[in-house]
This record gives sequence, C-alpha cells and structure tokens, in this order.
Amino acid sequence: MTTVMKKKRARTKEMILNAALELISVNGFEETSMESIAARAEVATGTLYNYYGSKSVLLIALYARMTDQLREGLPKRSTGPFTCESAINDLIAAIHYVSQTVAIFPKPITRQIYAFMFVLDPADMADLTAMDREVMSLIMPILEDMKRADFLAKEVDVQSAAMLIYGSSLMQHQAFIIMPEMTHPQLLEAIEKQIRMQFGGLLLRPE
Repeated sequence: MTTVMKKKRARTKEMILNAALELISVNGFEETSMESIAARAEVATGTLYNYYGSKSVLLIALYARMTDQLREGLPKRSTGPFTCESAINDLIAAIHYVSQTVAIFPKPITRQIYAFMFVLDPADMADLTAMDREVMSLIMPILEDMKRADFLAKEVDVQSAAMLIYGSSLMQHQAFIIMPEMTHPQLLEAIEKQIRMQFGGLLLRPE
C-alpha cells in the first residue's frame, strides 16, 4: 500500500469514527445504524463494512481511539523526596487517571463495550490492552523503588503486587458500570481506599 493510500485510509477511518461518536452520543448505540454512520461520514455503507465488519467492532475501535488519547496524558511520578506516602499517592494518581476510561460513554454503552470484549478476535484487543501495559509499566517501577527502599515487606513479589493493585481497581470499574447509582467521584474514592487497605498488608512492619 502506497503512502497516499495509507493516508487516505487513515482519513476515512477518522471520518467514520467521528461520525460514529457524534451519532452514538446523541442517539445511543442501539438506535444508531451502520447506514446512518456511513451517511454522516459520507462513505458508502459497503465501504464502512470494509473498515469495520460490525457495529460492535466499530464501537470497540472508537473506544480504543479514545483510550489511546488518554494514554498520552498518563501522570508522571512526583519529583519531590521519595517517601512511602508519595509512592502510594503516585500509584493512586495513575489508577485514578485510568479510571476516566469508564466515564467516556454513558454506563449502558460502556457495559456493551465490556460485553463485546469477550467475543473480540485477539488481534482486535491490541489497542485496548495498550492502556493496561502503560499503567503496569508505571506501577512496577514505583513498587520496585519501594522494595529497594525497604518500604515493602521482604516477601512481597513486586509483579504480583502490581497485578493485585491494578486488577482490583478493574473490579471497581466493573462495579461502577453495573451500579447506576455509583458516581465517578465515588469510584475514585473507593479505589483510593482499596489501594491504601492493600498497602496495609504489603508494607514492611517494624519488628
């Protein structure tokens, strides 16, 4: 594929995704048809299906694009003195930032996205798991530094601790999208309490 063709393809995909975002945001997922998306993007319906084989694949692609944009703003570690509290605060800040992904769309649409993830082709999951890899690459060095500084108990395995912290926050995300009454600030509060509780078992205790 030539450079010109690649640029044209990229522009077409962007037009489709922009049209899908606009229509789904206004009408909802179920009420938005592939035909209406194609019309708004000014492409043939057949062309749309060449790019995205179904509406669910298109929704996942839209979600992946938006999480990819969020990845660019992942918080950096604090620059002050390295203390146990500053390290925990950095971890909480990273998880809180990622928690924006569950507030991109209204909860009913987010539930559909999560459901579609279980039937996706593994190749289509690459963009969705990029955020997870970025967050783990941010969490691991913090925990490794905490281990070197003797903030963590000697028996703590850093990789297992990182998976525990991030994995349990994802469970909070699931609770958030399932519970209509739970607000995003309440989600962030629950995640912080959970992380601090986990560190109650991970930190080195004076003998």
